[in-house]
Amino acid sequence: GGSAAATTAGGSVSVSKVYLGKCEVTDEGAGVLAEFVARENCALTELRLHDNRVGDRGVGALGAALHSNRRLGVLVLGGNRIQKLGAASLGLLLRFNHTITDLDVSGNSLGDDGLSLLSDCLPANRALRNLHLARNNISAVGVAALTKALASGCGVLRLNLGGNPLKAEGARVLAQALSCVGSQRLTHLHVGAAQLGDEGATCLAGALHSNYSLSALYMQGNAITDLGADPLADALTHNTGLVELHVDGNDLTRK
Repeated sequence: GGSAAATTAGGSVSVSKVYLGKCEVTDEGAGVLAEFVARENCALTELRLHDNRVGDRGVGALGAALHSNRRLGVLVLGGNRIQKLGAASLGLLLRFNHTITDLDVSGNSLGDDGLSLLSDCLPANRALRNLHLARNNISAVGVAALTKALASGCGVLRLNLGGNPLKAEGARVLAQALSCVGSQRLTHLHVGAAQLGDEGATCLAGALHSNYSLSALYMQGNAITDLGADPLADALTHNTGLVELHVDGNDLTRK
């Protein structure tokens, strides 16, 4: 499953970008790719494997191969049935690799435990800029581990947590982090479809009073009514750093 495509992609050391989304790549195919990226003369800068069947075993092989890679900057593993063990492998990868700037593991099953394992390794990494964690069944528990890593000064600037059941408590944890000086590096935060509600919106609005690093906040589809929108509107009168606020798909009635 996907081995032939992976072998073809790995046949040339001059290939810089490999796109294998929806190619039925399994852990076996990932193993073939791992052998390719482990080569000293591998020129790969982007590896996109979204919507395959790489799984924890395949991620482990790729992660080990990329420990010493000094060229790959973009790694996309969304929709690959990655769970806790795979998250641990990705954490180890980030501990040793300081070239990857964009990691996308959206649409997997990391859960709170997996995110905690990944987050434990983030303080050792200053290269990662974009971290996509959408739709991974992450709650406030996982977010707490992540925000601890953000406060340590890791390099993440763009964070996507959309489609996770963060709820109001998750928003409260994020708001506390956004209000801390140590976490004021984030420029883009996606929390769309995260079940925030008015309470969650109010928490994030409070953070905007003291956070000036955030330039874009995405809060679509969170069942926010005017009760949650009013604190956001008030925060915008004080915050001069936010350029984009996305609240479409909510239950606002006032124009």
